Amino acid sequence: MAVRPGRGPRGGRGEQADRIRAAARRSFAERGFSGTSLRAVARAADVDPTLVNYYFSNKMGLLKAALEPPEAFGEGIAEAAKAPLEERGRAFVEAALCMWDDPANAEILGSIILAASHEPFAMERLREVFSALALQAVSASLPDAEAGMRADLVATQLVGLAMTRYVWAIGHIADVPGERVVRLIGPVVQHCLTGALGGDVSKRV
Repeated sequence: MAVRPGRGPRGGRGEQADRIRAAARRSFAERGFSGTSLRAVARAADVDPTLVNYYFSNKMGLLKAALEPPEAFGEGIAEAAKAPLEERGRAFVEAALCMWDDPANAEILGSIILAASHEPFAMERLREVFSALALQAVSASLPDAEAGMRADLVATQLVGLAMTRYVWAIGHIADVPGERVVRLIGPVVQHCLTGALGGDVSKRV
């Protein structure tokens, strides 16, 4: 979100807005929309409360800004979609690991997912972003008539991997080295891209 021009504090403008956004993400993830106050966000960001309204207008504006994914989210998937088709499953898994292994990206994405569990608006926004930046990028690069279904199947693997490894940190998958995760999950994603889907999936779903 671009900061609005006009009157207001000029020193550290971008830094202040970033701190407010980060504090808001944590609050929305932990307390939901109704449990988040602009004053508490300002206190956590160590800024004057008037700056929250100055940069984001109101609490809904702040929520919208907090739900914006990192640039690496769309860029990584788009780059992986350019890999040769027979290597694309591995490329998608590597892109997902690279994105989530970056602490800054992981904090943003994890907070967005948790906020979506509280708020219908956040969930709808997450669906829109994921569809635009991930599903469309995956399906657009597939020549198959089942491209949409294949993209959805890829999403089940990558989202499931992110949730179990990074958000919930469940079992062995949370501790397995990244290169082994690629060896284990890459072929599964590759099958979603190029393997037989077991009949006319479109008529059964």
